[in-house]
Amino acid sequence: MLLHNTIARVKQNKLFYETGEQARKQQNMLIKPKGSLGKLEDISIKLAEITGQVKYNICKKEVIIFCGDHGFAEHGVSAYPPEVTRQMTKAYLKGTAAASVIAKTNGAGLTVIDIGIKGNVEDHRLIKRKIREGTCDFTKGPAMTNEELVAAIEAGISETENIIKKGAHIIALGEMGIGNTTSSSALLAVYGSFTPEKVVGRGSLVNNETMERKIRIIKEAIKINKPIRKNPLDVLAKLGGFEIAGMVGAFLACAANRTPVVVDGFIASIAAITAKLIAPGCERYMFASHLSKEPAHIYMLEMLDLDPLLDLDMRLGEATGASLAMQLIQSASKVICEMDTFYAGGVTESDKRLEHLEKITLKKEKVCCL
Repeated sequence: MLLHNTIARVKQNKLFYETGEQARKQQNMLIKPKGSLGKLEDISIKLAEITGQVKYNICKKEVIIFCGDHGFAEHGVSAYPPEVTRQMTKAYLKGTAAASVIAKTNGAGLTVIDIGIKGNVEDHRLIKRKIREGTCDFTKGPAMTNEELVAAIEAGISETENIIKKGAHIIALGEMGIGNTTSSSALLAVYGSFTPEKVVGRGSLVNNETMERKIRIIKEAIKINKPIRKNPLDVLAKLGGFEIAGMVGAFLACAANRTPVVVDGFIASIAAITAKLIAPGCERYMFASHLSKEPAHIYMLEMLDLDPLLDLDMRLGEATGASLAMQLIQSASKVICEMDTFYAGGVTESDKRLEHLEKITLKKEKVCCL
């Protein structure tokens, strides 16, 4: 089975710490003061640890957006009706959505996948991996069957591996699914043993009445489904969405193939946490793009043990934050790949001269003391 094989590959993979140390030494030889590029240097070292290449040159970037609907969305948990999922999918393909514009601006390709949209979107550019037209209403039972869950995760694995085989050096993941902050909050409540009140945010700027409805629906879903906290697949099947499951598969595929992957905001982060729980170590291949405006996102980053690269008060999702961060990561890769060393560039190594002068000064001070 593809899922089991991918999990096994993730568990077998180890980071290349020696290569990371080589990248650190390379950074110290570049024509700049040591550590002067701060986190950009740390990023290049992490890229080396992930890929086993001291100079991992990111040229081809790809954004993947998984789109799917939620059965409980009919309860009115969002400021937008369920049909917006389909409408936004068309906008991605047309190139007029924020995700499309930001991806294009940053030189990234965009792959849009229908993994569970209600209704059809006729466009040859759309990848069709529809499991079903939306999940079931999780206030009445599981969101999906175990078979549907595995199919959704494996769709994410196979489509991501296709993109990697086509030459993608880094991938950013995003989603579209009206109501999916509710599903993500439910998952987070179970994984982190939080009360729904602690993790539910306003999502699409819903009012107090809708906020209370979200909390009530999550409580109902957890009570009815009784998810098994220590079994992430069980939790995801009962409370998740097809687009979240697709991203889980994508995260697993990136880790199995040693391909850096950028986590977007709130919904992408819950998929990343699920992937980590399914295959521990998976998170080592991830970069956290930004700190979402959703209050509970900070808990997610703590669970992933990742520091966000950006803090722009963003809360859109759709891989918008991940696309921006991916450009930053690419810049870090270009620095270590294309900058001269002091020796090759014919530049005097001021750091070494300063160290030498400091040693002479220390010796003089010791002599004076005697």
